[in-house]
Amino acid sequence: MVPIRVAFSPLGGSWARHAAMLMAALLFSAPVAARDPPPISYRAVADDDAVSRHGQPQLRYPRLSPDDRVAPDDFDVRWLEGADWPSDSERLAQLSQNYQPRPAIWRISDRDTTIYLFGTIHVLPPGFAWRTAALDRIVARSSELILESVERNSLRDQAPPATTLPPLSARVGADHRAKLAAFTASLPPEAATLFDQMPSWIASVAISLVRELRSGEVPGPGADDWLEAQFTAQKKRVRAIENSDQVIASVNAVPEVEQQRMVHAALDAPIRSRADLRAATHAWAKGEVGPDSALTIDLAAATGSAALAAPLLTNRNAAWAATLIARMRRPGTCLFAAGAGHFIGDGSLIAQLEMRGVRVDRVQ
Repeated sequence: MVPIRVAFSPLGGSWARHAAMLMAALLFSAPVAARDPPPISYRAVADDDAVSRHGQPQLRYPRLSPDDRVAPDDFDVRWLEGADWPSDSERLAQLSQNYQPRPAIWRISDRDTTIYLFGTIHVLPPGFAWRTAALDRIVARSSELILESVERNSLRDQAPPATTLPPLSARVGADHRAKLAAFTASLPPEAATLFDQMPSWIASVAISLVRELRSGEVPGPGADDWLEAQFTAQKKRVRAIENSDQVIASVNAVPEVEQQRMVHAALDAPIRSRADLRAATHAWAKGEVGPDSALTIDLAAATGSAALAAPLLTNRNAAWAATLIARMRRPGTCLFAAGAGHFIGDGSLIAQLEMRGVRVDRVQ
């Protein structure tokens, strides 16, 4: 079993994401061995698929407007002691996309209502190409954006909920305490304190994220972030389809033994290569959602037991299907965007809609 990857965690835009990303912020802001090394610098590299702009690698978007560039010009990554950061040429190779992105988009509609369904990745590598002209048209014609949850504050404004849990070190099995202690000892004190207070299933997400950071992965804004920013800038309605606090509560209610298995799996997981870490993201960008897709394989491994799959995926998909069907009673066009994992497999949102007699057409 592979731990949940934040890059496509089934629970995006929630405290799980906030907590894990806050740990990343703490890691990067912490002093490193009494030295303050400079940010990673990118030399200009001649490449057909990339250009160097203000010292940052970016992909060309020949048919799309300049705001399609996902990587902000001021993106700055500090060196982290012990991290195996890729070289400039390696980073450009990781960003290389020898395909035109076409992430999957579906549509449900009737005489006067159209709802587009878009599976997203919540955290993307800076500079990764994913938008298409078709998606731009959908954004332009939609008057409303529906998300899993809506971000309102910065990561550092997000405090963990009050918890009465014992320290994580007391919750894991005796055979995993040495591994947990070694991992915790590698964190700055503030991050270690936060980590020790997390619900077990969220801690497994944080372990996975920290390992990815130390493997040279750089988290950047996700598709949801861009969509929310566009609709907000255009003064279009943006709303959440569910109450994130209720979802968190339902997952926290999963028996501790099940959550403990996730932490054990995260601690036991082998270090993944950068190519392996990117495989699911590339599969998503290509629109590959079949059983052999790296996206599908990663989701099956990440979700683990049925006890966790139900509150993370299946139950939510069923509730969303009912909500979207009710939304069809009102005329207009809107876009629903949620994590790509919700659109894959037997219990997916697509399957839930079709089970209720709704025709779902794939449009990209």
